[in-house]
Amino acid sequence: MKKSNSVDGTRMRGYIKVCPNCGSTDVSVESFKYMVRDICKECGYGSIKKSLFINDLLYFPEIPEGRIEEFRKEVIQKKKTNKKKD
Repeated sequence: MKKSNSVDGTRMRGYIKVCPNCGSTDVSVESFKYMVRDICKECGYGSIKKSLFINDLLYFPEIPEGRIEEFRKEVIQKKKTNKKKD
């Protein structure tokens, strides 16, 4: 009997976790004792900032596979808009 990975049962089929900062799907999950966080392997963006308060948690959305390119375009557009404000 093949042993399944415990993470496989927690993900919704057809959905992929995406970095909200750069749109990459190369995301890993790291755990520290009682905390778990997502890390983007492309840009280094993480789901936990320095303090551990609820307002400091950043979520990596899981979107349908077919929406990945659209999500990346939205991320790029949002960065351009934020850059103009600064």
